[in-house]
Amino acid sequence: MIRNRLSLSLCLISLFCLCSVACKAEKPKVDLQDGLWEITTIMKMPGMPMQMPPIKTTQCLSQDDLVPQTQQPDQPDQQCQISNMTIDRNTVSYDLICAGQGNTMKAHSSITYSQDRMEGNMTATMEPSNMTMSYTLSGKRIGDCSK
Repeated sequence: MIRNRLSLSLCLISLFCLCSVACKAEKPKVDLQDGLWEITTIMKMPGMPMQMPPIKTTQCLSQDDLVPQTQQPDQPDQQCQISNMTIDRNTVSYDLICAGQGNTMKAHSSITYSQDRMEGNMTATMEPSNMTMSYTLSGKRIGDCSK
């Protein structure tokens, strides 16, 4: 009887320890220096007669905020939702759905960080027109973020 209680106690203590370790496990970190980043986005659209000029934006990125903002300055009412975000080593992948002005954009993006640099791409489809676009992203850390 005492042996069964001891075994049960050890089992419960082991289970508690395993749960404690699992609960304290942190989400994976990427090789990213927190700070102010300059991000250049180039959009390509099949059938477009001329290349769109690159768009440069600045944004604070950190381990807690790995996804560059997609808000377009000319679309202030656009609402975007990120889902299915995964981190594999230094690559962040995610799906994005943005809605605004009667259109919905569905996209998949992948960004790889390397300390103070980043490279990525996004493929998107605009509904209801079914128009496809591809984006190339590149970025570099340019300083600290003001608090």
